[in-house]
Amino acid sequence: MATRHGPEFWREHVENWCRSGLKQREYCANHGLGERAFHRWRDREKEFIAATRGTLTLVPASVGKAETVSVVRLRSPDGWEIELPGNSVPLLVDFLKHLS
Repeated sequence: MATRHGPEFWREHVENWCRSGLKQREYCANHGLGERAFHRWRDREKEFIAATRGTLTLVPASVGKAETVSVVRLRSPDGWEIELPGNSVPLLVDFLKHLS
């Protein structure tokens, strides 16, 4: 009987494949994965990402002068936090514009 793997196993492989630069067929052959199963899980990951993308909520924020700001912290209502160097504010603004 074939071994069944759960979502974490496949999520890790999908992420590794994305970073690998290999074609899906090559990645599956290198890791002993069935192409059909991999394709099915890759599609599930796409659906999951698309579903969670719609829950992003932007909230008002204020930014101090770049000279006085050493760290920029983004906190979500769900508890995650991102900390960036203060000089990355222009990059962050550009990134947020591309999200909309």
